[in-house]
Amino acid sequence: MMPNRRDFMWAAATTAGAMTVMSSELVKAAPEQTMSLNVIYPNHDGAKFDTAYYRATHIPLAMKVMNAAKVILIEGVPMGGAPVPYVMIAHFQFASPEALQAAVANPAMADVRADVAKFTDITPTVMFGKTA
Repeated sequence: MMPNRRDFMWAAATTAGAMTVMSSELVKAAPEQTMSLNVIYPNHDGAKFDTAYYRATHIPLAMKVMNAAKVILIEGVPMGGAPVPYVMIAHFQFASPEALQAAVANPAMADVRADVAKFTDITPTVMFGKTA
């Protein structure tokens, strides 16, 4: 028996896992591949994270230095009384592998990394990715 769409989406939204959403649009024509740099801030007891500074200062700095095409910020929201597994995820998108390489090779990335201590005590995890 297949679960109905509402139950499936609720289960996906309330679990700490990855979900790939595909639609018939993706099956018809594969979009251009984009590269991404994903910065993931795992939560821990007593974690410090200044969201206002992050959004107003850090993200504009990172976008300027990396020259990313787009950034999507995903802020963790507690559900059902459980603490969020991740405080924030920043998904920076790049038009090509070369654009991503240029971003991470930029010497000014040292300034971006140094700025992290101004808004959090969380050691972020960085993951490179691609969309298909």
